[in-house]
Amino acid sequence: MFRLDPETGAVVTTFDLDMRRDEVDEPHGVAISPDGRHWYVTLAHGNPTLWKFELPDDRLVGRLRLGSRGASRVGLTPDGRFAFVPDYDRAGAGAVSEVTVVRTDDLHLVGRVEVCPAPHDAQASPDGSLVGVTCSLSDELAFLDPATLDVVRRFFVGPDPGSPGEPRYKPLNLVWSPDGRFVHVTLSAAAMIRTFSLEGDAVAEVRVGDGPAQLASALDGQILVTANRLDRTASVVEVSFSPDGKPRLEERRRLELDMPYPHGIALTPDGRKAFVTYEGEPGRAAGVVAVSTGDGAVAWVAEVGAYLLGAAYYAPESGR
Repeated sequence: MFRLDPETGAVVTTFDLDMRRDEVDEPHGVAISPDGRHWYVTLAHGNPTLWKFELPDDRLVGRLRLGSRGASRVGLTPDGRFAFVPDYDRAGAGAVSEVTVVRTDDLHLVGRVEVCPAPHDAQASPDGSLVGVTCSLSDELAFLDPATLDVVRRFFVGPDPGSPGEPRYKPLNLVWSPDGRFVHVTLSAAAMIRTFSLEGDAVAEVRVGDGPAQLASALDGQILVTANRLDRTASVVEVSFSPDGKPRLEERRRLELDMPYPHGIALTPDGRKAFVTYEGEPGRAAGVVAVSTGDGAVAWVAEVGAYLLGAAYYAPESGR
């Protein structure tokens, strides 16, 4: 796990999350609390764990063994009081997995919600009234009520979905529109971003590069950027609205990164700069590339020599 200077790409701090020296337990997701006082990271496999660090000194203040088979991204409620961690169990095929709910102040395990096969992302709406969950191996999108931990709505992300364990679309990650009316979802196997209403209607879509993975939004919701894992690019998508209030998506630019397996992505609040992690490959170290979403100019590339997945950005002066 690495903390980088966003201006230069220099490694500021390296964190050792290795609890089992003889096993590979990859960190997967990272999230920064809305107040900027803490950040959280998941250790994904072996002994899935949620770690909590305190800013600005990056002091480890707690960790919780989740007791799940896997762990991917970390979704926080807008007040930062609760975290939602999906059990992304890749080996589970069509078996139903859970989302683990954790109280963040003391890392108390509140409960587990059985949702669907291999949930990958769980993100709270801007008002905190719903949590959207992408079901990567059953082609579904589900919504949880964070107050009751009930699944209150679920639907398929496209016609003719695959059978459990054999997805046709493979929804991986999501972001909410700022007003909470819509959810944008990366469909990794279909090479697109699709936008849904809360009722389950697909209201917009756009083709992007092959294998879109993590998705990030500018603060005003007008720019989306996704890392296209299978074609070494990232897609910059503009969000606009038709006169009837429905969103429209248009790929404005495809950023040529020439980095093996782009995966995680984070944006500055204005959406002008993207920080993209790439996984690396034999003979090519993993790292992070900082790139302008406007003209595709690369500001810096930092090779850190590790298998990198999630990314998060925080600027104290912006409150994000």
